Amino acid sequence: MNEKEILGKHFEFVQGFWKNPIRCGCLDLYQIGDCCCECGYEVPAHFQVCHEISFIISGTGKFYTNEIGYPVKEGDIFISAQGQEHFITTDSDSTLRYVYLGFMFNDRVRENEQMLKLKEFYDLAAHPLAADSVDLVMPFMRLMDEFYNKPDFHQELIDAYLMQLIILTYRAFQNEPAAFYKPKISENSVGFTVYSVICYVDNHIFEIKDIRSISEALGYSYSYLSHLFRNKTGMTLQKYINYKKVEKSLELLKYGSYSVTQVAQRLNYETVQSFSKAFRRTMGFPPSDYVRKQRRESAPRVNLEQ
Repeated sequence: MNEKEILGKHFEFVQGFWKNPIRCGCLDLYQIGDCCCECGYEVPAHFQVCHEISFIISGTGKFYTNEIGYPVKEGDIFISAQGQEHFITTDSDSTLRYVYLGFMFNDRVRENEQMLKLKEFYDLAAHPLAADSVDLVMPFMRLMDEFYNKPDFHQELIDAYLMQLIILTYRAFQNEPAAFYKPKISENSVGFTVYSVICYVDNHIFEIKDIRSISEALGYSYSYLSHLFRNKTGMTLQKYINYKKVEKSLELLKYGSYSVTQVAQRLNYETVQSFSKAFRRTMGFPPSDYVRKQRRESAPRVNLEQ
């Protein structure tokens, strides 16, 4: 990496395995990294040696493939295929942080028809940009954590997280709405109805604004769904939504290096104050306290006996 590439970056953690890619089942991993570029910076043009998936954590800019520019923002996923010319520019008024991984399918892909379907998708990369609808940041940050800390059984989890990322990215680009079972409203189907609500909340936590959006998506009336959920679970649907949003916020604040404001925005709260209030009501303390606790625990310890 030359001096020009280093100077335009606030930080970059990168692990490269270009001479000896890490074999993970039918995938070979070439690199993984986390990079934050300064305002107005340009990552120089280069030809892709392997396929690459990038996930935008924060900021705005443009990702280019074969001289075609695609504006990117927080929560976007971008694919660059092997052999394509690729470069990145950061907007003049914004830093740009993204995580990325480079990989290729190896000869073992022929043993599995489903994997061949994935290979065809990445080889073509016909539409390189998609919004994250699959919560890609979590497996990305956990994969980074395995490389950074190298705990016991890290290779086994690297294999699992890598495959999860490859499949989830594929799903994000299919633009197919999730299918949910919508049983008829009857005494025999209320269990399925409640379960469909739980599944919907789990899979659309970043999109949900209120109960009405859930009732409209699943085809039930607002009052029926609210009454049924409380009757069968002992918890109001709004309380369950708040609980799941706070649960997701803990992951984002711990693994994703998001600010409290960014987490509030990602989880569709109207204001950071309303998020903080919901967080405190569930956890008993504000999100700022949780962030400080995580920073203390991750800070390097000094050996005073030396």
